[in-house]
Amino acid sequence: MPKEIEAKVNSTKKADHATHFRPKAQRQPEYIPEFIPQDPFPPFDPDPIDPPGFIPEPVITCVGPPEPFPKTIRDSIVNFPATTASFGTTTTDVFKYIDEKIAGSMEWNYLRELGIEGRIYVRLLIDVNGKVREVTFLKFSEKELDILKGNLNKALLDMPMWSPAKDEKGTAVVSEFVMPIKVAFK
Repeated sequence: MPKEIEAKVNSTKKADHATHFRPKAQRQPEYIPEFIPQDPFPPFDPDPIDPPGFIPEPVITCVGPPEPFPKTIRDSIVNFPATTASFGTTTTDVFKYIDEKIAGSMEWNYLRELGIEGRIYVRLLIDVNGKVREVTFLKFSEKELDILKGNLNKALLDMPMWSPAKDEKGTAVVSEFVMPIKVAFK
């Protein structure tokens, strides 16, 4: 190859080589596109144009907020009904029922041998049909009376129907009934 051509080729190689490997200070900054998130919701149109044949939903007007439906039976409890729930024809019928179910059980006889007497305070949740739905033990006057808890719970949940509590209009309502159960041996 002649020297003139060789010199020309070498000069272009040096020039290309020099442009690709410039120091950082001389290089142009690279363009990095920024990511701009789009709005998840389209812009609000306060007066949209309804398509032909569109039937709008009816406007419901009410005075005050709507009353929510009760989620559980506990949400329906009426604290002070006009007429309280009752069992049987007399006030002692409930205690006679409990005596029939509990007296004579192994736990009852154990308490009799120890001579432990006292009171168990119970709260019953009675629904609109008169069924006992929930039993809550509030207090035991003697801690040993706790042994009757299982039998007493089963007996109270299996009770026959009560006369449910009623409001001022005479409608049956869900209510609670608190009573002491006396454990005494004759």
